[in-house]
Parts: sequence; C-alpha cells; structure tokens
Amino acid sequence: MLTSILEILARKESLSLAQLATEVGCSIRDVEGFLNQLEHMGYIRRELLGQTCSLSCDLDKGCNHCEGCGFKPMDTFTFWVLTKRGEQVVSSKVK
Repeated sequence: MLTSILEILARKESLSLAQLATEVGCSIRDVEGFLNQLEHMGYIRRELLGQTCSLSCDLDKGCNHCEGCGFKPMDTFTFWVLTKRGEQVVSSKVK
C-alpha cells in the first residue's frame, strides 16, 4: 500500500485525499495515516501552497496565523512531494 502511494505521488498529479483513497482502494482516514507514516519515514514531505506564516512562526506559537500555531487559512493547500529517498524507492520498483 505504501509503495502504491509513492508511485501515485511520483506522477506529480494534483489529487485530493478522496481521489487518492479511491485509487489506492482504502478510506481517506487510512490514506492520511499512510501519508503521515511515509512522512515520518522520510519518503515524502509536506509542502504548503498559499498564504502561510513566516519562518519564525514555529518559534512564536501564539501568532495565530498558520498550521504551526493552530490556524490554517482557507486558501492554503497541502501537497505531498517525494523526497530523494522516496524517489529511489519508486525508481527501484520500475526497474
């Protein structure tokens, strides 16, 4: 399942969690868990597109402007991107 998700992310398509869950054949909750696991393992990284706080936000948890401090603007989108390690897994699978 994890390798399937990496292969889908390698296509660099913009998919919602629901679309990804349908393609993989599991629930959205399961996909969220798999994405968190892949991130923790260093195969993918989360990228935010849109309005976010400054880099100092993590230092000032009370700024109330982004995910780091508990507020995420509606016009911010999360994308999952393969890391070098994730790319290696996908490329070794293709060979």
